[in-house]
Amino acid sequence: MNALVTRNPSLVAAQLDYILIDGSGSMKDKWWDSMAALDGFMGTLRANNVASHGIVNVFDSHDLSLVQRDGLIGDWQTFYANPLAAHWGGTPLYDAINLMGRELQALNPPRCSIVIITDGDENGSRHTTADQARAILDWCRAQGWQVTFLGADFNNSRQAKLLGANESNSLGVQAQKLLEAGKTLGEKRVRHSQAGTDISFTDEEKKDFGGYLADQSNGK
Repeated sequence: MNALVTRNPSLVAAQLDYILIDGSGSMKDKWWDSMAALDGFMGTLRANNVASHGIVNVFDSHDLSLVQRDGLIGDWQTFYANPLAAHWGGTPLYDAINLMGRELQALNPPRCSIVIITDGDENGSRHTTADQARAILDWCRAQGWQVTFLGADFNNSRQAKLLGANESNSLGVQAQKLLEAGKTLGEKRVRHSQAGTDISFTDEEKKDFGGYLADQSNGK
């Protein structure tokens, strides 16, 4: 595991926000928009005084676990000031989900919200099938944890469905709307922490954020 931070052996808050983000080559031209989405999400949690331990893992075919944030979200620099690094390889999504699941099982957080950000379909997993990746995420859901898929300039509805999500658990976002989408996701995360409301997206939100992406039946 090639981590860029000193990993915490345990969580420093009862709530965990785990962000798994695609660091493949096709993400290069939307990296800053994706950083904006993370800043929108993080800033909304901070503004509402949500105490959460965050882990941000960038994955690609060169490294399945490039962990670059691990600690209280309230202590983080912005992603604009300190952007994430990436190796720009392929997209072994299923293997990355497998590794994430093993880590979450070891950490065993009382509460957890998982956000998976990609801009394309699975490509290159060697150890994990789609069914196995879905089983891992189904196990996460069975713990009562939220699993949300965010597509960066990508209609990720088919991918999310393949991995066990329903229509409301995924959102394809045009690149220029990623900041706004990150803030919206943060607002839903706040409501989840305060009232237990599920993190989900309406048809209207899908239409607003996705725009032309809704016409892409096969993703990228």
